[in-house]
Amino acid sequence: MAPPLSALGGLLVRQTDGWRWQDGSSEPRVRDLTAAQAFEFPRVRSIDPTNDSITDYVSITRSALDEDADLLADVIAFAGPRALVVGGPRGTVEVPEEIWDAWANDRVIGLGWEPADEAGILARAEALGARFG
Repeated sequence: MAPPLSALGGLLVRQTDGWRWQDGSSEPRVRDLTAAQAFEFPRVRSIDPTNDSITDYVSITRSALDEDADLLADVIAFAGPRALVVGGPRGTVEVPEEIWDAWANDRVIGLGWEPADEAGILARAEALGARFG
């Protein structure tokens, strides 16, 4: 099992009940960031190799795959034989929209907060030992 997501040098950790500081206190100003929120990939139409029908796909760019090595393995494992590699090893990976949407809406990849809360969140991190800049 993968370790829980963390941020701010491990001071903020995602638990089953939300984001918590290393001292155990909750941080309600922080929210989950899903893959669906983080990535806006082009939508294309391709032929589904499992049934030869024209299907709406999400085209995952090579730059995104290069930036997040786990993305490729996770999406291909989830999509199975319906994932398409287009343009060879430096091309894109296409995944049917319904598969991408189900995976991406459920996949927490980070965190976010409102700009107005940033100073308070960073101050709390500094109080727990973070050093910025």
